[in-house]
Amino acid sequence: MFMAMTIMNEKNLERKIQLAHMGDVNIVEYSRHYFEKGEKNMKDRRIFKQSFTWITILAAIGMNIVFFSAVMAAERAKNIIVLIADGCSSEQYTFVRWYKGAALSFDDIQVGAVRTYIADSVVADSAPAASAYATGVRTSDKFISAGPHKNTLSSVPIPDEALQYRPLATVLEGARLMKKATGVVSTSRVSHATPGAYISHSASRSLEHDMMEQAVYQNIDVVFGGGKELLLPKDANGKRPDGENLLSVLRDQGYQIAETREDLSHIKYGKVFGMFADNHMEAEIDRTRNHPSQPTLREMTEKAIDILSQDKNGFFLMVEGSQIDWACHANDPAHLLGDMLAYDQAVQAALDFARKDGRTLLIALSDHNTGGFSIGNAASNKNYSQMKQEDLLKPFNSMKSTATDMWRKIKDNETSENVIEIVQSDWGMAITTDDASAILKLAEIYKNEPFYAFGEFLSAKYTFAGWTTHGHCGGDVPLFAFGPGKPAGLLEAPEIATVCARSMGLNLNRLNQRLFVDASMEFDSVIVDVSQPENPVAQITFQGKIALLPINKNLLEMNNKLYRLEGVVVYAAATQKVYIPCQAVQLIKGIKKNLPSLL
Repeated sequence: MFMAMTIMNEKNLERKIQLAHMGDVNIVEYSRHYFEKGEKNMKDRRIFKQSFTWITILAAIGMNIVFFSAVMAAERAKNIIVLIADGCSSEQYTFVRWYKGAALSFDDIQVGAVRTYIADSVVADSAPAASAYATGVRTSDKFISAGPHKNTLSSVPIPDEALQYRPLATVLEGARLMKKATGVVSTSRVSHATPGAYISHSASRSLEHDMMEQAVYQNIDVVFGGGKELLLPKDANGKRPDGENLLSVLRDQGYQIAETREDLSHIKYGKVFGMFADNHMEAEIDRTRNHPSQPTLREMTEKAIDILSQDKNGFFLMVEGSQIDWACHANDPAHLLGDMLAYDQAVQAALDFARKDGRTLLIALSDHNTGGFSIGNAASNKNYSQMKQEDLLKPFNSMKSTATDMWRKIKDNETSENVIEIVQSDWGMAITTDDASAILKLAEIYKNEPFYAFGEFLSAKYTFAGWTTHGHCGGDVPLFAFGPGKPAGLLEAPEIATVCARSMGLNLNRLNQRLFVDASMEFDSVIVDVSQPENPVAQITFQGKIALLPINKNLLEMNNKLYRLEGVVVYAAATQKVYIPCQAVQLIKGIKKNLPSLL
């Protein structure tokens, strides 16, 4: 499979790596990871030297590298489904397995684990964690599919200046350019960190109005989740600061709009934006009571697969169980159980399709752990070796709402009596007046997240579930995979993207060169008009022609003509650079030739 290669010494290798093109990966970092990983795993030194040789060559030409056999690397998948259980790890899976009383849908496809640390922290935020899965690059805290800044961990090399803050092409964007259908499904706003990492580019996950705009102009076939308010201007009960009505834009582009599970059931084909909540969707345990018109994660997953699988070229789909993370942030076992079981059902639906299809690579994993959940806490110090499953599960069998929903019922009547009543009715716990007072005091401390008090206090005293934090954790997460080209072993987070890319036959380096050209490297006159701050426009002057490219859109206006580009225009404010598709460069310069291959 690989060309004949000559042996290079390590000094020559380092020089080659430093000179390599930095279009889509920090090659120094990843070469080092693979070198260390290979040295540990190769059976003997001779095999290692041979493998190191082809790693050297690939690094020198700027390709993404994954440690798989030639046979496995050659396997191709028509379809790819990535499912992410945001914010959990092995202990949560074990807990839900006990509660379910049966295996989880993905138990029999566990193949390894993933190291989730990010460029500047041993503990990952969802934005850079998902960005690594989407782009093949380990980036910085809060970054959305954009190159890392220079302040990295001591074990992570400082990125080349050309890589810092630049947008990084995602495997979803690559699949789209390969004429595959594409989709994202989440129970959060679709512009939230994890789905946002697949469909947008930003140096801050908080810029969701920009991220949603990019999603609208990405020509994605299926988008299901929450976030309708970010499609609408403020005068239409939305939250867009730029005054644009993106819902109208979607309709003009031929999208069908679904807002309820009934709407969704009637759609059979075509492009669809499913906006089932103004903000985030409802937690599964509260959904049937508070928002029964919202579809389940499984229903959204099944519908997405039904629509996308009609494409003869195949599809790429990312599905996120978004609120598992929020449940663990809140130390809320009721929320955790409900949303993990919903995710389990979604994976089951995807696996059913993959097994029947035979040409689908399915990857299921988490982006990081949250909450430091454990089966066992201080209350079980003396009896853990005698704990029966009935003892473990008894408190949770009575829970019928999230801690968030309980606080909704309490916030207008914050008395001990009301807390006692609500906890009894919603979680089945007969707490004392002192307990209720302690919960209210803890709620005052958390202020913006007063509902955190329920899980933290009640789990410790009335259950055998433990929590160590309301934040994220830095451990490895389990990896599950099925289908052609499936990975195995302990993977670095960026390898998830390279697995997907290789399975499609996609070269991520070429994809980056094609989608994100630094305009200043091609044109002498590039300015960004910010006279309307919420609607910036890049203006490029070339040989007397003026090209206008609105930021976050896939549009180019020149010579009174409007062109639709194959990718969005991104402005990196930190470096004041504008990144445009290669297609835009060719249009402005009048170059008539085929765009670079992605293979």
